[in-house]
Amino acid sequence: MSGLFVSLEGVDGAGKSTLAHHLRRRFEEQGREVVLVREPGGTALGEAIRTLLLRREEVVIDPEAQMLLFLASRVQLLETVILPALDRGAVVLSDRFHLSTIVYQGIAGSLGEERAVRVCSAVLGERRPDLHLVLDLPLELARERRGKEVDRFERSEEFLARVVEGFRSTSGLPGDRIVRIPATGAPEEVARLAGEEVDRVVA
Repeated sequence: MSGLFVSLEGVDGAGKSTLAHHLRRRFEEQGREVVLVREPGGTALGEAIRTLLLRREEVVIDPEAQMLLFLASRVQLLETVILPALDRGAVVLSDRFHLSTIVYQGIAGSLGEERAVRVCSAVLGERRPDLHLVLDLPLELARERRGKEVDRFERSEEFLARVVEGFRSTSGLPGDRIVRIPATGAPEEVARLAGEEVDRVVA
C-alpha cells in the first residue's frame, strides 16, 4: 500500500490538531500506520528552530530569514521522518507545511506570494503533500478558540486577518491539491468532510 501525505492548514485556532487526531483514528481503524508531525518541529533541528521562531521574540528575525528557517526545518523533517514513513506505506498527517510559508511570510508578510512560491518550489521540488486541507474559520472565532497564549506571528490582528484571507486565496505551488473546509461546525462534522476529501485522493 502506498503512503499518503496530507497537510492540515489554517490560522491558529482553526482546529488542525483536533482534525489530525480524528483522521489518525480513522486511518488506524483501517489498519494503516499514521505518523503525526508538526511544522516547524518533529526533529531535534526542527524543534530548536521552532523555539527560535515562535518563542524567542527578543531575537529579531528578518522575514526572508524566517522563511529560510522554516524551510530548513521542513527539509530536515522530510528527509528524516516523512519520506521514510511514506516509503513504508504510512499515512503522514502534518500540522502545516509549505502553504503556511506562502501565506504567513508571503501573502500576509512582506515577501509577497510570488517570491515565497518561487523559493518553496526551488527547495521542495516534488516533495510535497498529496492533499492540503485548509480549515477556513473567521478570525473572530479563531481568536476565541486559540486562547490567550500567542507567538510572534499572532500579535497583530491586522496580520492575522491577512493570514485568513491568504489561506482563502492562495493556489500554493503548481500542482498542489488544495481543498478548503468550513471549520465553524462541530469537530465531528469537520472530520467527516475532511475524510471524504481524503477518500477522493486515495480512490
